[in-house]
Amino acid sequence: MQVDIRYQVSPYILFFIIYSSQVGVGILGFQRSIAKEAGYDAWISVLLAGCVAQVLIWIMYKLVSKANGDIVAIQKNIFGKYLGGFINVLFMIYYGLASISVLRSYIEIVQVWMFPTLPTWCLAIIIMTLSYYIISGGFRIVAGICFISVILPIVTLVSLNYFPLRYAHIDNLLPIMNHSLSDILNGIKASIYTIAGFEILLMVYPFINKRKSPQKFAHLAILATTLLYTLSAIIAFLFYSEKQLSVTIWPEFSMTKVIHFSFLERFEYIYISFYMLTITSLISLLLWASSRGFKLIFRTKQKYPLLILCLIDVVFCQLLSDRSLIIKYLNLVSQINFWMFYVYIPLLFILYLILKRGQVNSEI
Repeated sequence: MQVDIRYQVSPYILFFIIYSSQVGVGILGFQRSIAKEAGYDAWISVLLAGCVAQVLIWIMYKLVSKANGDIVAIQKNIFGKYLGGFINVLFMIYYGLASISVLRSYIEIVQVWMFPTLPTWCLAIIIMTLSYYIISGGFRIVAGICFISVILPIVTLVSLNYFPLRYAHIDNLLPIMNHSLSDILNGIKASIYTIAGFEILLMVYPFINKRKSPQKFAHLAILATTLLYTLSAIIAFLFYSEKQLSVTIWPEFSMTKVIHFSFLERFEYIYISFYMLTITSLISLLLWASSRGFKLIFRTKQKYPLLILCLIDVVFCQLLSDRSLIIKYLNLVSQINFWMFYVYIPLLFILYLILKRGQVNSEI
């Protein structure tokens, strides 16, 4: 699949796209979920999950580069028009479901921390309007927003981690490797939703200029997010006791309560508002991928599926009215992500190699 060079972006932009796709609402509360599985050895699970992600991003890159196309074209070529089209629809639905999970999780944070009486649909419409406007500008605009959403928040996230360190208790991490291998593996599984997002490569690949190999930037992005998540986990473990962490829903936000300035109270308000840039870029990326896929599958203009997806996001956010439903929905998305990208994609890669080798042998 060839994309006009006017619509392509430089290879290094892939770093910001992958990074932006991985850093969303997950970083705000993943420490609690992984600690439930592996205790305070869970930071090891995060590192190992990053290693798994490196293997998967390698598989995904080899798949799309060998086929020289996105996942839509690959599955259509392998499975045919109808079966391939059906599987492609499932993939695009997943991207849409993932955008809903990010949007609803962020709205919940705003409602809990800032505006308890704010209607869900109100903020959903605002963010969807912004996302629609961004995506309407084309992929280069989406990539530009990803670039901005990485440069600004990464400075904030790293610098803000300094303040909780004043209250750190190094004994919390000791003794290291105090949990079984099965606990560590469960911690890896609990990290799946948190580190998810790099599967966006399956859709953006044709839009990356290939003058220089962009693969290294994808791996660097995974490395950066792995280090960021590991650092966030360790700092949370140093700051909270296990009992405190078990009852703290968003540890990353709660730690900002120790930040005080003479001219500013409730710093978390600034943090949450600032984080909207990160969330909007991630949602825009997911909706772009989904609407782009539906455009290719049904041969229609991208704005039509995009508009429908935005409306569905607003409706679904309104239906997810309490935390229990939100948690069930997030678990569902996490399970779909695991089977679709950790199981199916490696099998698809193996099948593609077998079919390609068979074609070469038949030509000989």
